[in-house]
Amino acid sequence: MVFEDPGNRKKPKTQKVRKGGLFMSGGLSIIQILLITAWAFWSIVDSLSWNIGFNNCILACLFTGVVVGDMKYGLIVGGTLQMTQLGAGTYGGASIPNITSSGMIATALGAASGADPIAMASSIGIALAALFTQLDILARFSNTAFQHIADKYVEEDNTKGIALMNTLGIIPWGLSRGLPVLLLLVAGQGVVDTLIKIIPTFIMNGFKFAGGLLPVVGFAILMRYLPVLKKPQFIILGFVLAAYINMPILGIALIGTAAALVTYQNATAKLAAGTAQGGDDDYDE
Repeated sequence: MVFEDPGNRKKPKTQKVRKGGLFMSGGLSIIQILLITAWAFWSIVDSLSWNIGFNNCILACLFTGVVVGDMKYGLIVGGTLQMTQLGAGTYGGASIPNITSSGMIATALGAASGADPIAMASSIGIALAALFTQLDILARFSNTAFQHIADKYVEEDNTKGIALMNTLGIIPWGLSRGLPVLLLLVAGQGVVDTLIKIIPTFIMNGFKFAGGLLPVVGFAILMRYLPVLKKPQFIILGFVLAAYINMPILGIALIGTAAALVTYQNATAKLAAGTAQGGDDDYDE
């Protein structure tokens, strides 16, 4: 009989558990999922009413990161997705990709699986954001049913009915954000883990590289709305400060703010001088 040395005995492998945040769990707990879903539901309601920032992708992903125990992960995902939509907006009722809900999903599932945040944002985040555009259209279409009933209440001078229909109109809006988040957080962890294992490493590296280029798209959209050709000196100044002096973005932003204030004050002074001169001429006549 051979006796095995206890010191050479192999210890059983244990699953690594993510610690931090509100809970300690290998995956996502029910309370974590409900908190993230509630934020997603309320984000569109806030966007259509008070607009105090719940629909902001960075804040939503930051909150998700706090809930799952990885705040930095949420900031990276949120910042990457937010910069892809600089200058984009729902003008005239147009639907744009829902980066808030997709960013929260990418943060929660990516942090739990340990995937690269930029790769998650540029792959799953962008894909889900485009898919959720159809849910936004469905929510707008469904909301018209409540508005038609409200129109009838207007003819009947039923103010309580009008208020009720406007309140019930929140439901399709909120479900268009909260329901996909709930479903994917409940059943999506296995899908994400499978995708990470199936997708080759060079493709994931490509997603990561593309994620670094995506903010350029957001800046390009934003610059199309700005009079950059009328004020090229500020573009040159910003480039020199960033490329040659390596000034942080906060310093460049403060210099830009100061330049904007000076430009505004000069324009206001010229307008006041022209008005005063015109008034003197009228008085002389």
